[in-house]
Amino acid sequence: MEDFSTLKQPTGTWEASEEATDTPSLLVVILDANPASWYSLSKRIPVAKVLADINVFLNAHLAFHHDNRVAVLASQYNKVEYLYPKPETEETVPLLDPTKEANTYRKFREVDDFVLGGMRRLMNSTSSISKKTLMSGALSRALAYINQAQSQKYIRSRIVIFSLTGDVALQYIPTMNCIFCAQKKNIPISICNIAGGTLFLEQAADATGGIYLKVDNPKGLLQHLMMTLFPDQNLRKHLNTPNQANVDFRATCFCHKNVLDIGFVCSVCLSIYCEPRDFCSTCQTKFTSSTISKRKFS
Repeated sequence: MEDFSTLKQPTGTWEASEEATDTPSLLVVILDANPASWYSLSKRIPVAKVLADINVFLNAHLAFHHDNRVAVLASQYNKVEYLYPKPETEETVPLLDPTKEANTYRKFREVDDFVLGGMRRLMNSTSSISKKTLMSGALSRALAYINQAQSQKYIRSRIVIFSLTGDVALQYIPTMNCIFCAQKKNIPISICNIAGGTLFLEQAADATGGIYLKVDNPKGLLQHLMMTLFPDQNLRKHLNTPNQANVDFRATCFCHKNVLDIGFVCSVCLSIYCEPRDFCSTCQTKFTSSTISKRKFS
């Protein structure tokens, strides 16, 4: 027993840190609910399998801490809607499936039924086909929900976006405003790119300290979610998370909404244009002809 006395004893006292405290976590998930994108994905994997994997991911977050919370938003081409939790003004009890096993944890049942039922209703109610999704509006509502939750008591918050549709140039400015807001509030935005190109969302993950995950094979979606996106911002400090080696930081012009390699920036309001202009359409600043001629490319 004397040998054990030679072991190094800890000195000092333990200090309560954010990692050591039992702080709950809020996970806000944004689902790309564009029917055209889901139809294209259904040729590779059943839609029910993808949604089942996402529900397992949500339930695992709830099971990790008794005070953990989740919120799910669906982003369509013309609107953003809460799938879970439902607003108090809406009737939610009949959506629960009474045929399921009675021993199932009620929160798990609510998440499963509300997400699956809400996505089914949105898909069936869509009458027009569009290749766009209102991602900037979904980010705005997600940040507003987090701000409301944090005003009541401190809770670690993060956003995970499941992207299936490419970027929309017209949403560049509002999307960047949401990114700067999340960056200021220390809210990481992680991206799970199942299909489509997401230049703006790559920038969001890099600027806010989130993770950008490109899923090449959707059949292994659950494994990617549990091994990469499940740990929150504090646990990621102790893990080797994937890094973004090459981030595309190109912007879009304010005049034609095109992605630019080289552009012209207003010195007053920092608006970006693809060609020289006599005045800025945003702040109405007039540029002298001599300044414009010097900036023109040969």
